[in-house]
Amino acid sequence: MIGAKIRYFRQMKGITQEQLASGICSIPYLSKIEHGLAQPSEELVGHLCKELGVSLDQVDDEDKMNKLHNDLDSWYKEMRLRNFDEVVSYKKLIDEEIDGVEDPDMLTKYLLLSFRYHILFRETDKANDILERLYHVQERLSEQLEFYYFYFLGLYYYQNSKFKEAGEQYKKAHFLLTSMKSNSAEWAEFYYQQALVHNRLSQITLSNNLAIKCLEMFNKEYNFKRASDTEILLGVNNRVILNYGEAEHHFQNAQKYAESFNDKRLKSIIYHDLGYVYSCQNESDMALKYYQLALQNSEVHEIEDRAKTLYLIASEYIESGNFDLARKSIDDGMELVTKTEYLEYIHHFKILILKLSSKQSENQEVILKDAVEYFEEKTRWYYVSEYGEMLADHYFNNGQYKNSSFYFRLANDARKKIMN
Repeated sequence: MIGAKIRYFRQMKGITQEQLASGICSIPYLSKIEHGLAQPSEELVGHLCKELGVSLDQVDDEDKMNKLHNDLDSWYKEMRLRNFDEVVSYKKLIDEEIDGVEDPDMLTKYLLLSFRYHILFRETDKANDILERLYHVQERLSEQLEFYYFYFLGLYYYQNSKFKEAGEQYKKAHFLLTSMKSNSAEWAEFYYQQALVHNRLSQITLSNNLAIKCLEMFNKEYNFKRASDTEILLGVNNRVILNYGEAEHHFQNAQKYAESFNDKRLKSIIYHDLGYVYSCQNESDMALKYYQLALQNSEVHEIEDRAKTLYLIASEYIESGNFDLARKSIDDGMELVTKTEYLEYIHHFKILILKLSSKQSENQEVILKDAVEYFEEKTRWYYVSEYGEMLADHYFNNGQYKNSSFYFRLANDARKKIMN
């Protein structure tokens, strides 16, 4: 550690080994010190520090560095567990400890975990700033820090709806993780994040396999918060492949966890998903009951959650012929998503408006094509299938059979990808 610090300060000041060693020790001995092959006396270290213009404390601060290293590891553990209060407390502590530290590896580790922190709290601008700085250090990362880099970059891409890019980064991180001494908690969290990406890419079998693995690990670790998240993911996956009984089973398991935590947002998500399962089985009253429970448990500021539920409520009312209540839900939803420029649900609500219209809209072709292109780019194959078929029907009804055939094939290909 001392030798590495001496080398770091020498290189930072642009001093050669010959210049630093002059009058203090031999060049070969200095080289051994810098590479950790020789243990210098305190007196010799003092002479080298004086020549470098740094204090002895800046070089020989092993106890401080060990404490900082342990605190950084604990900070990351709390981030994995999503213990938000503890995460914030550790950040305040570490921000004080890092002040004055000049060790490059420690600073890089702090930078990477700060990147993870801003992803966790969805502070996109701050995450972007750190990402620019990380590009300059990625070539000299240790194996563990390189794993952090690729893994956190995958999380960053996922949060920004770039699911293909996230999957590519996870592949790189997985290669590194297999050669590291990692505990089951680290593996469980990694499997969960991979399962999420496969879900968003409509690779349901892969997502299910990983989710089952991490669920077992989370339960063994008594990490019931993450077990609940995994039960929800398994519920969503089973709903997508029309296995409604199994989906309901997983959502009810998740609901038990949410009740024990008294976590309102988690309950809101589960009620939303249960409502959708009942809707898929044409149980409209049960679906609407759970959708209303989802809204009651969601906070006003949770725009995305509320928009998704309002969309499903409006869809349910349209199916049951209650068009006035459908329009009310669409208006409420459009107001939310337009303010926040939530593009995905702007497309969804526009298409609901088309479904409500008794006559063909002049903009129908444009609205449907824009939606199909958007969801195809995002690899959201379920919606490519649904809206592609709507567009195919539109062209067929207007005698444009070539275009109709194209979008029927597109919709069919999308369905195959869902079941992949």
